[in-house]
Amino acid sequence: MRARGLRPAPRGEAREVPVDQQQEAWASGNLRAVLAPVDLVWARLDRAAARGLVEVAARSELKRVEGFAGRTDAAQVLADRLVRRLDEQLCTGGPITDPVGWLLARGLPQRKQCGDARCDVRMLLDTGRDCPRCEDRQADRRAQRHAVAAAVDAAMPDASEDERRAAADGSRPSG
Repeated sequence: MRARGLRPAPRGEAREVPVDQQQEAWASGNLRAVLAPVDLVWARLDRAAARGLVEVAARSELKRVEGFAGRTDAAQVLADRLVRRLDEQLCTGGPITDPVGWLLARGLPQRKQCGDARCDVRMLLDTGRDCPRCEDRQADRRAQRHAVAAAVDAAMPDASEDERRAAADGSRPSG
């Protein structure tokens, strides 16, 4: 009978490996896979404390993603997110001046646009498809804008474009 928390060692070895060591080894391998898209950013982390902070954040996010993407796909889902964030940064934000801050605040965190736990910037992380909740919200907002514009046009038929825009902006609910 095995002791609790131990699993048989890999073939060819006689000892047993503690489960927490196996999980740590799995996480380390997946962490390398997760952070591979940002290896140039990672290389700029010159202090062990900075790397430690990022590793803790990456492990935490990896664990959270496992909850809906599954253990086998979680690393790839998170790596894909980092690819998207890096592309976005390079296209619109310029160079990364603070690698730790960027990884902790922009690269790793999920950016939900709705209440779905799988949503990240209007895309479902587990399937890669557009988020239906976000699409519904966008359609609702578009319909609301059209209704406000129609009401302003009806109330102010002789107004200039600037006057209509000001009236529409004032009557649109925020949020």
